Amino acid sequence: MTPIGCGVIGVGVFGENHCLAYSRLPGVKLAAVCDVNGARARAMAEKYGARAWYTDYQELLRDPAVQAVSIATPDFAHREIALAAARAGKHILCEKPLATTVADAQEIVDAARAAGVKLMVDFHNRVNPPFVAARQSIEVGAIGAPVYGYVRLSNTTFVPMEMLSWGSRSSALWFLGSHCVDLMRFLLDDTAQRVYAAARDGVLKARGVDTYDFHVAIVEFTRGAVVTIENAWILPRSQPMVYDFKLELLGSEGAIYANPSHHGALEIHAGGQMRYGDVLGITPTSDLRTGGFVLEAIARFVDALLYDRPVLATGEDGLEAVRIVSAIEESARLGRPVEIQR
Repeated sequence: MTPIGCGVIGVGVFGENHCLAYSRLPGVKLAAVCDVNGARARAMAEKYGARAWYTDYQELLRDPAVQAVSIATPDFAHREIALAAARAGKHILCEKPLATTVADAQEIVDAARAAGVKLMVDFHNRVNPPFVAARQSIEVGAIGAPVYGYVRLSNTTFVPMEMLSWGSRSSALWFLGSHCVDLMRFLLDDTAQRVYAAARDGVLKARGVDTYDFHVAIVEFTRGAVVTIENAWILPRSQPMVYDFKLELLGSEGAIYANPSHHGALEIHAGGQMRYGDVLGITPTSDLRTGGFVLEAIARFVDALLYDRPVLATGEDGLEAVRIVSAIEESARLGRPVEIQR
């Protein structure tokens, strides 16, 4: 079997994970990478064995060695690339969120469908072990009917102020909340119908990042469950992890609690500080395999390419997450509940 050539567009914060996965997984090869930073593109190509590197994504899409692409550009920079990839007949793995407006997300879904290419959104928490176990417990009725949920995914100020050069063009809601709304749809296997949200700004703006400090939303699902979702970008840097991820789900017969960030499985005390180690995301393997749920999600895209397996999260799943996040944003702006329009 001739390996499928994969390209990665955007090899910054998260794109390197895609390069790593394609360089190791059987049946595919890392054919090309692209980044507006030419030095970074070249470095990633050399590190992971890509035969070509580009600074213009259109050149990568014209490369006949590329049959599928990962889009790992910033939140707001997915639409044009995804539409061009679909027109070029390339299968698409897009980082979340699929887009930052409902209209853009719908256009991407429609373009992929019209072109007959596979479209997957990288909601990797669908293969995060604690959440997979939680969904299995719900499916067998272990906690009865889900009634109330709470999920928090927040970052320290390091993320919007230093890790992301484009923090002012996104928010904790888009960057993190996209994961949360998809996770709750995945766990509950249900559809959100109404949101009520609040947001505040000021802390980050005073430090030069023009975006919201946090969003808090109450999301009502069609079968009755209510979920509070909290996303902030202003956690103090004294936190032992750059992110704080918690989940609580109460049911009629029991409850589920998950703590994938501050899990306590590994504490590292050094330099007068304590931090938790990541024992889930990318686990150590040989240089011939991948490990951990972050890379496993990318491997599911490869499974879809090679064996026509279902993608982990469809374009429609990505569109639904954009609908919910957009409704949260609108509710916070208007100060009243918002029905989710479909």
